Amino acid sequence: MNIISDSYMGMFLPSDVYRRVSKFLEGDIDFPFVNRDEIVGIFFLFGKKLGIKSNLDIISVKDLARRSIDQIKREILLSKKITKSNIELIKENYQRRVLQIYVEFQDNASFDEYEINKRIARDPSILISCYSQHMAYYDQKCFFEIFDPLKNNQIDKKLHNLLLDRMVMLSYNCEKPEMLPFNTLSPFLEWISSSN
Repeated sequence: MNIISDSYMGMFLPSDVYRRVSKFLEGDIDFPFVNRDEIVGIFFLFGKKLGIKSNLDIISVKDLARRSIDQIKREILLSKKITKSNIELIKENYQRRVLQIYVEFQDNASFDEYEINKRIARDPSILISCYSQHMAYYDQKCFFEIFDPLKNNQIDKKLHNLLLDRMVMLSYNCEKPEMLPFNTLSPFLEWISSSN
């Protein structure tokens, strides 16, 4: 298994972001569905199943992280064109991705509506768009922080099976870590702990 297929991306702040994405897709709430003053946090987990075992793995992760950052920066730049008059385009783009996900699940014998909706609300393409579009809409900046393979003393023992020897990259919708009211890793660890 290579690093790309053993990686995972998601959002952990605001804590109800997956519900909001679902409500937006259902038409129950409008864009923007994250407020200007809310802290938004995304994560990339590298080595999810197998961990990061070698220096070559670390180099591969850092290259993948750099490409992910470039993708988000491009998306933010493209999203700068969002105005109140073209907000419907956001929903259309999300709906296009939803259709792709349905096509992917179409051949699956266990076609479960709940699982598909969960997959849609957690889809990396949709979440990266959500993150980028809100930052562009509010003209916010972001920073990225990558953590080398996490060790025993960095994480609670109950998270070892999920995070030990894994690399994490976090990003928040503020210019630098000092602007956050907490340590960058803390809310992610709280979220992953409560999610499992």
